Amino acid sequence: MPARSKDIPMLTLRAQITIEVSAQDYVEAAEHQRRAEALFAVVGAEYAAATFSFHHLRPRLSVGAPDSPRTPGERPRRYKTRPRALAVYHDS
Repeated sequence: MPARSKDIPMLTLRAQITIEVSAQDYVEAAEHQRRAEALFAVVGAEYAAATFSFHHLRPRLSVGAPDSPRTPGERPRRYKTRPRALAVYHDS
């Protein structure tokens, strides 16, 4: 590999692999985790700074859920944090 010039900036890159699996119970989830860790071992051997994360995803609330104030098909409300144009006030 040729020597790097001091003028060329170092690049920082991130590769992300996402695998979603479904499990009926914690035993099946643990088996999926063991298999994913075995796959990650190959990556970890090549890239020492690699990290592994395995976590539960919360189900998304459906639009028609009882605790959802929106009606089906209604878009979520977007709240403005600041006005797009300044309001003009006149002294009366």
